[in-house]
Amino acid sequence: MEKVIIFGTGKRAQWIFNYLDKYNGLEVVEIWDNNEKKTGKSYEVNGKNVVVKQPHYENQYNIIVSSDVYYEEITKQLIENLSIDPIYIKKFGYIFNNFKTKILEKYKNSDNVGINNICQYLQENELDVFCGQISNNYLLDIFEVFKDSGNGLLYSFWQGKKIYLSSVYKNPNDAKAYLCSLCKEQDVNSPHCYNIDKLDFDNTDIFIDGGAAEGFFALQVIDKVKHVYLVECDKEWVEALKCTFEPYKDKVTIIEKWLDESDSENTVSIDTLVLNNKNIDKIIVKMDIEGKETDVIKGMKKLIDSDIDMTCIVCTYHKSGDKDIIHDFFEQRGFNITFANGYMFFPYGEVIEPELRKAVLTARKIIKN
Repeated sequence: MEKVIIFGTGKRAQWIFNYLDKYNGLEVVEIWDNNEKKTGKSYEVNGKNVVVKQPHYENQYNIIVSSDVYYEEITKQLIENLSIDPIYIKKFGYIFNNFKTKILEKYKNSDNVGINNICQYLQENELDVFCGQISNNYLLDIFEVFKDSGNGLLYSFWQGKKIYLSSVYKNPNDAKAYLCSLCKEQDVNSPHCYNIDKLDFDNTDIFIDGGAAEGFFALQVIDKVKHVYLVECDKEWVEALKCTFEPYKDKVTIIEKWLDESDSENTVSIDTLVLNNKNIDKIIVKMDIEGKETDVIKGMKKLIDSDIDMTCIVCTYHKSGDKDIIHDFFEQRGFNITFANGYMFFPYGEVIEPELRKAVLTARKIIKN
């Protein structure tokens, strides 16, 4: 088993430790951190306690930098201050090498151009979520981040509108990195792109943002729709949403529940949200709900059977097989279906599979005159 060093002890590093406990593949021999207060602390990885050390010269093991935000800065430190050969410095995606090998084997005979392009990319690069399909570099400096003196939350601006972040984000650079990750997701070449600009929001009565998080999608279309339902049960995100949408509170309803097939104390169905309203002619629904999509679509059958014009943007990547289930559900009901460009690798589910998945499906109801 290859022996490696992990640089960092933050949330990403601890995610790596948990990942290696489950999937193994690498043996962590040292953990490095620039924070001297962390020196001497130990973390359990693969059943073994590994001690945190200050960075030092090393020419035997690969060094995996856990942070994407500080990767360039740390790389410069290791090369210039410690004379470490760049060949030993690896990005976060290096931990997925075992999955990369399986993916290359699985798709080696594929006749799909997009998948072949990804496999070609992986011959020379680490496996990552978007597999090299995003060419733009979204640097932290494209965002300015401020702190609200009243509530203590960090905020920035999304297409000219103030957007607040969860209280989990304390460091401005972490907030910038999160916003840059949204830009990557919505890049025109991204498999996770919702293609908002191609959606017709004219005369839309209701927009439902299922799994709203920071609410960028709703904020982007708030001036085009009559009413928005933000469905989000994470209390930290709800706090941020209330601040972001304060200027629009007359046309926004925040639902502190999960979307699901049926209603309960903690869940609500799309049928319930929509059909309690009167004079609804057009609705758009977005679902990015951590793998619950296949349940949630079952809770909108009354809406589908109605004469209401509807479009659904549904994430299909959270679980293996979701793409086919969701596609077939809408196809059987006569919807026009398209997928976002490309494929993605999803390493954050309960079970990680060596798969390249279609990520976002758009289903448009075909209205018969």
